[in-house]
Amino acid sequence: MPRSLKPQIKENGVTGSMIIITIVSFLLVMLLTLPNIYLDNNIYYESREIAHYESIAQTLREEQKIIQHKLENVKYQENVLNQE
Repeated sequence: MPRSLKPQIKENGVTGSMIIITIVSFLLVMLLTLPNIYLDNNIYYESREIAHYESIAQTLREEQKIIQHKLENVKYQENVLNQE
């Protein structure tokens, strides 16, 4: 059987198309993962901020209960003193 008359060229090593495919693949992976990383970081920092404000709100609620209790004691003392 006759072979092709053109000489066959075997490429050894890394070719230009292999480099282009590698770069395109890398860029595609980065394009898909970077938005996810960005959103995860934003969610993390927002949840930390929310937790901080929740702790402040809880502290203020407890302080409000203490102040209301003191106010009730003052009102009770005033009622007791006015009745005498």
